[in-house]
Amino acid sequence: MSSSDRQSIVLAKILIAEDSPTQAQRLRYFLEQQGYEVRVVGNGRLALAEAAQFRPGLLISDVVMPEMDGYDLTRRFKADPALARIPVILVTTMSDPDDVIRGLACGADGFILKPYEERYLLGRVQYMLLNHEFGATENSGMGVEIFFNGQRHYITAGRLQILNLLLSTYDAAIQRNKELGQIRDTLERRSAEVAAANLFLDSVIENMPNLVFIKDAVDLRYVRWNRAGEALLGHARDAVVGKRDRDIYPRELADHFTAQDREVLTHGTALDIREEAVQTRDKGIRMLHTKKVLVPDGLGRPGHLLGISEDVTEQREMEREIRKLNTELQERAKHLEAVNKDLESFSYSASHDLRSPLSVIGGYVGLLEKRYAGQLDQTGLEYLSTIRSNVKLMSQLIYDLLAFSRCSQQTIASADLDMNQLVHGVVQEVLQGYPVGKTPRLSVGPLPPASADPGLLRQVWMNLLSNAVKYSGKSPNPEIEVSGRTEGGEIVYSVQDNGAGFSMEHYPKLFEVFERLHGAGEFEGSGVGLAIVHRVVTRHGGRVWAQSKPHAGAVFHFSLPAGRS
Repeated sequence: MSSSDRQSIVLAKILIAEDSPTQAQRLRYFLEQQGYEVRVVGNGRLALAEAAQFRPGLLISDVVMPEMDGYDLTRRFKADPALARIPVILVTTMSDPDDVIRGLACGADGFILKPYEERYLLGRVQYMLLNHEFGATENSGMGVEIFFNGQRHYITAGRLQILNLLLSTYDAAIQRNKELGQIRDTLERRSAEVAAANLFLDSVIENMPNLVFIKDAVDLRYVRWNRAGEALLGHARDAVVGKRDRDIYPRELADHFTAQDREVLTHGTALDIREEAVQTRDKGIRMLHTKKVLVPDGLGRPGHLLGISEDVTEQREMEREIRKLNTELQERAKHLEAVNKDLESFSYSASHDLRSPLSVIGGYVGLLEKRYAGQLDQTGLEYLSTIRSNVKLMSQLIYDLLAFSRCSQQTIASADLDMNQLVHGVVQEVLQGYPVGKTPRLSVGPLPPASADPGLLRQVWMNLLSNAVKYSGKSPNPEIEVSGRTEGGEIVYSVQDNGAGFSMEHYPKLFEVFERLHGAGEFEGSGVGLAIVHRVVTRHGGRVWAQSKPHAGAVFHFSLPAGRS
């Protein structure tokens, strides 16, 4: 293309006749971007009026327009000596072969097929503008009469005009074939994808462990029946597909299934049948958990009904057995609770009643020592001392049993506790009366607050700290450390000493009543203190544990729920 040709194209004016504002503005924008001066009108009548003033170098017209269509507009253009030399391109879908004959008859110079590629349109525009002068010198008065589709047409057009129109038609045909080829390729690809998806779906349905069935929504005939259904109910696929429930099951059961299906199809909501007894051919009566859902067609209407059934026979039997066992356990728990209450009541009464005779025994031992000590030899005095010691031990045991019983029966009255204040008060009480110079070094770190029963928690701290002082008493430099921290949902408190410690092989019986890990000759005690600690803490929803080694001290921990603070 020469520089003068390019210049003439750049300076050309183009008139567009298009009744669609969207299409018109799109075409106008594209051509203006290429350097053309563009005017747009909405129909053929306005195009004729605008052409007289605008004097375009090219007319691009839609075929279908109100008031005056593209063929009539072209015919009038070519009939007007002032406009006849202006090339005309018609934009059409070219859905009818008659469009070519009508284009020749009206004198159009070319076609552009909708939808068009912008590069193709630009090429046609440039071609028409470059060949405009050559076409204008050709004799256009030659006429020819042709018959097509049973009709007679008289064509008056120049050879170049006819050639251009035929080339446009040929290009349009090539473009349409290209589009059809692309559509065919897309359809083949989509068909392959659909086939692969169907194959995958078939594989999923066939390999599901549960019965899967599909019925058509019209007369509820089975269209799918998977392998699990054959194994579960004993009905072969060939004996089910194409049949209705009445052809397979007893009438009453079939009517029941049909009513369910109609409910799903009518309301469009899923139906969940948690338990349903179904008679099988080989396995007797089985309990099925079935879900049924509506599968709509492409228009949103009921197309199919999908059902999935799971054999829950064993599961339901286990559930019934579990419910039976739970009922029995609840009855046993009630019985044990009553027995425990009786035992606690007996323990409390017995302990309380034993205090009186012990007080009498202790009193008489005192009288014997006071009045008759001079008449007794050394052995007799030792007997009295042994009696007095055992009375004291028995009294302590009874006191501890009463305390243990009270902490088991007492209602918990929780309150927000300043644990630092509570522990410091207990420390003063524990160390009160301790020989001067032998007081253990006892440090208390910052302790998180908690919500608990003040009296019961005071008993916990009293027992733990008393034990720490007692079992570290034989150490050269007894040390006791109290600490606290928050871990997740728990508040953990710890009491650590450097005393006698114990072997962890005896740990399982550490918190049991009357269990002692040291002999009575080594350390005094009844073996109830740690049992009280365990009972109080667990009643508060916490836990107790310990670590120790013989002669290396021990650390006791207990926790309370953090949410209670």
